[in-house]
Amino acid sequence: MYKILSSIPLPKECTEPFKDKLEFTLPDERLSYSELLEKIEPGYHGINILGIKVDKDFINAASKAGILVIANDMVGTDNVDLPYATQKGIAIINAPSMVTEPTAEHVCALIMATMRNIACYDREIRNSIWNAPVFSTRAESIYGSTLGIVGLGRIGKRVAAKMQGMGMNIVYYDKFRLPEDKEKELNVTYKEFDELLEVSDCISLNLPYLPENHHLFNEETFKKMKKTAYLVNGARGSIVDEYALYEALRDGVIKGAGLDVFEHEPRPLPELLTLENVTMTPHCATGTFKDRVAIASEAIQGMADYLDGKEPHNLVNQTVKSKVE
Repeated sequence: MYKILSSIPLPKECTEPFKDKLEFTLPDERLSYSELLEKIEPGYHGINILGIKVDKDFINAASKAGILVIANDMVGTDNVDLPYATQKGIAIINAPSMVTEPTAEHVCALIMATMRNIACYDREIRNSIWNAPVFSTRAESIYGSTLGIVGLGRIGKRVAAKMQGMGMNIVYYDKFRLPEDKEKELNVTYKEFDELLEVSDCISLNLPYLPENHHLFNEETFKKMKKTAYLVNGARGSIVDEYALYEALRDGVIKGAGLDVFEHEPRPLPELLTLENVTMTPHCATGTFKDRVAIASEAIQGMADYLDGKEPHNLVNQTVKSKVE
């Protein structure tokens, strides 16, 4: 039986399938970084985390305690010092498959809510304001407009497919362009980054956070977009310079934005909260019970497989081999 320390409470739907293999220590409430750090001690084989910074101090504590594997209940690993974890021989597991559909679904909902001005109308009606002029420029049509997707990976492809169903034309930019036959199959058109900025009515960010992507969307980027364009970020907050976005929205450089992620979560830039033309959700794209169970289960299954000496599909640092005998 392998002992697993978790930073979050887990429902029985996540733990019961592993009851013959894994013994979980679960908190009553979600633990902070410092609270979890205090609980790391010899005897545990793995740690299950969500939203915890796995930095050098954390990795050193885990290594000293003999931790073999850390399961990160999300697809991104920008919260993990991956090279140092690899150096210390600690395996990092993520959940790349189960986040795809719910994240793409939420991104599409943000695109529609943002372009159709849903949140603003809702706020107005709650305040007894009926503002629906016949020839209005307060919202934009989705059908026939162009969606520019930056990052056509698993999630980006699903966003493309779903929004094609709403009648959008899809252009994309990715560091790694798809083969022509794949572009035809997906019915997407490749554009260089600056050209995508110029032609898109809405831009959806679906790329991972990497140092080279830090503030990829900034003052200069926004100036290259249409004044009628929208930005939707369901990827990572630091891809966007939040203050530059605020200024662009305030000054009419772009028309609106939909954000599920922020630079300094859980605190969005205060100035953004003063604007009517931004729709915000609290990094909750995968926030349904069904989806969270599926995501946590994928990560836990990878951790269990690793401890059994197998090679999980979701082992991020694949050079780290299982040391379990």
